[in-house]
Amino acid sequence: MKKWLFWVLVLPTSVWAVVAEPLRLASLDWPPYTGHQLEQQGETAVLLRQVFAAMQQEVQTEFLPWSRAIRASEKNGALYAGYFPEYQTHNPKFILSDSLGVSELGFVEATAKPLGQLSMAVLAKFQLGVVQDYVNLTVVDQMIGRGQLTPQLAFSDRQNILKVALGRLDLAVIDRRVLAYLLEHDAEVKRLATDKVQFNASLTELKTLHLALRHEPAHQLLIEKFNHYLHKVKSDSAVTN
Repeated sequence: MKKWLFWVLVLPTSVWAVVAEPLRLASLDWPPYTGHQLEQQGETAVLLRQVFAAMQQEVQTEFLPWSRAIRASEKNGALYAGYFPEYQTHNPKFILSDSLGVSELGFVEATAKPLGQLSMAVLAKFQLGVVQDYVNLTVVDQMIGRGQLTPQLAFSDRQNILKVALGRLDLAVIDRRVLAYLLEHDAEVKRLATDKVQFNASLTELKTLHLALRHEPAHQLLIEKFNHYLHKVKSDSAVTN
């Protein structure tokens, strides 16, 4: 016992600092997945904390505008080790975890002017809204990249919902559950957009959600450990439910 105690006491203080230091992550207000005003910060944040708790790793999440959350995580020595939730994208600056869940992307449209069956051929005819720096449906991003679409940029989904409700946009890219949540819980959206907008489900895409950590050797090991416990937490949850 005394010998074991000796080795614990002579561990370098830097090791204790690494063990004790919380992992700082950035996120955004994107209900019901994440948000500083949501109960327990949203369902994706809850899952993430459960995984890190199983790893015995403390985690702190701070909520920022989306573009800032990414920028504040990408440089070496940045305040945040990474951010979440991110779609399955290829960015050499970040390492993605296995899937935390799924987002169904589609379009919000005006109930008074339903757009019917959407396709690449008809999208260019409409005034489209997207959120700045969000990943959109693959077909939308491809058309934007080719110059076939020139969308209006907004800073949030709620802005786009209101623009569609007020007739300033024909449609906007949005997650189905985000639209439903904002229509039910956001006071301004509820007042101005209830019965005026709906989800167009004719052209949708399922996107997986991930934790993104800055591409560093230590984070590669952390992601591998995170993935192991992520599957364990999901499996345990499925058994209990």
